Amino acid sequence: MLEEDDLPLTNYIAVILAGGEGSRMGRNKLLMEISARPMIRHVVETIRGVIQDVIVVTGHQSDRVAEALARSPVEFVDSPASDGPAAAIEAGFAQARRLASYSTCEGIVLCIGDQPRLTEREIAGLIEVYQVGDKTRALLPIRDTRRGYPVIVPPDFDTHAVDLSSESVAADYPGQIVVFPTKNPVYDSSVDTPEDYRTFFAI
Repeated sequence: MLEEDDLPLTNYIAVILAGGEGSRMGRNKLLMEISARPMIRHVVETIRGVIQDVIVVTGHQSDRVAEALARSPVEFVDSPASDGPAAAIEAGFAQARRLASYSTCEGIVLCIGDQPRLTEREIAGLIEVYQVGDKTRALLPIRDTRRGYPVIVPPDFDTHAVDLSSESVAADYPGQIVVFPTKNPVYDSSVDTPEDYRTFFAI
């Protein structure tokens, strides 16, 4: 079990997707406030409580997202929103692999920037499952039939061959994915619409 003294971990690297246009929200949702901070900053600070090295993949309004994370010790990689999430994942992972080449890296943790319900407990719990499991395959949380985040993958995972952004990734690539069944709704939560945002504060 991971103890507080173990955190933040230096043998994992987090990649956070933060480049979408937020079309269903009607604005850049990552800049909306959660706990008096832009959502992306709230999420980054939670993840950095568990993982020391964090890469943020920007795209839409990249300057504003970077400004929201001013003075945060993260690295930025840009991937145009028009190229889609698969390209953003590959851009983030390419940088993560470069970092991993200079250190001992057991896994890359793929996160999304619009998951403000995510806490250190869920991240650490998923890493614990990964550490005792099959480290040659990606670990994907699933609640009922809904895929979730974060996803943990080995550093040499082939993101060209597996679309980690796909809703059906577990069914499409059973040889590359290990499923983590969970009843925890946090893993498949995200803030996509104005109703999601209002509901977040009602909980």
